[in-house]
Amino acid sequence: MLVVATGSQAPSGAWEERNGELAVARLLDRRGHCRLAYEPIADLARGEICGYEAVVRFPEPVDPEAWRLVAMRRGFEPDLEAFVIRSVLQAREGLPPNCFLSFNLAAELLLRDSVQALLARADRLDGLVVELGSLGAPHDVERLQAAVGALRDAGAAIAVDGIGTGAATLQLAMALRPEFAKLSPQLVAGVHRDDTKRAIIETIGELASRLDGWVVAQGVKQIDELDALLAMRVPLAQGPLIGVRTKTLTPVAFVLSAYVRERGAATLVPGALAALLERPLALESDDDPARFTAALAADPALPFIPLVDARSRPVGMVERAAHERGEPPADDVLTVAASARVADLARRAMLRPPATRFHPVVVCDGCGRYVGLVRVERLVDALAAAQVD
Repeated sequence: MLVVATGSQAPSGAWEERNGELAVARLLDRRGHCRLAYEPIADLARGEICGYEAVVRFPEPVDPEAWRLVAMRRGFEPDLEAFVIRSVLQAREGLPPNCFLSFNLAAELLLRDSVQALLARADRLDGLVVELGSLGAPHDVERLQAAVGALRDAGAAIAVDGIGTGAATLQLAMALRPEFAKLSPQLVAGVHRDDTKRAIIETIGELASRLDGWVVAQGVKQIDELDALLAMRVPLAQGPLIGVRTKTLTPVAFVLSAYVRERGAATLVPGALAALLERPLALESDDDPARFTAALAADPALPFIPLVDARSRPVGMVERAAHERGEPPADDVLTVAASARVADLARRAMLRPPATRFHPVVVCDGCGRYVGLVRVERLVDALAAAQVD
């Protein structure tokens, strides 16, 4: 929504439409008013950048969807998509070796003759991934399948965007059997502390593998989220933590390459803790209790805060419920080495006093310094999965 202070007596809706149309006119002018940016996508198994997503960038702090709505009302939407498609096809010529280039296209727009003709004129579409979003009316499914078949015949791959946001994207995935299933950023956010999200992603991963597809996690911002994705063996990821968007399609280094390979390898070791580890920020035990309160208030999903001494060695644990009751931090902390086995650790956790039995276990490095936490419920899940296997 555009909000502008003005002394004019004209209705705000008319003002927004008039200025929105001017914005669209500037956009369609194609003289630097709209451009593409390229967001890297990482292969989490190899620790390498394997692809890029072309994203439309607008020059003003206006919601792109507002621009699209005005363009659609004025009949300009096909021109906008034509601009994107032509730009992507041109950028593909500079695509780094062994990488793909993806771009978004609403499923309904793919059915337009003008869009299909533009893609057909490119002859071959090798190296491109077409990301399809919303699904139109049910009677469009067969036409959409035919259009997707033509793209695949020309060498393109198909992705379904926003998996995890609702039933519509799952229906689209079932209809198209995409090569890539792109998880919504909302589903990825905070996955390291949300068992429900983790279960959804694992289920999507199983479905994708049966369809010979790849899961792509979008919007990865935190190292904890990346750790959780590695533990679930999600193959591809993108987002601010993976790499920033660039103005040109040039090779970029994956700064977390070594970390991803090391952590990924650790999660494959049977019975290892690496796949269960979470890394909430630790606070020093002699901090003002008000800081504990602030940390808990800043993250409502945070149930525990590990406490360390000046040398980063674990010495206590703040439990949210106990802290809210005014109780002091617990000083009975179970610490283990990162090399500990899941089964052994579960036995030790259950031997603790009832008051702290279900507190997270603190994992330390070889020098006894805090590395992360393992929640008891995740230990139980791992043991249950081992019994099923």
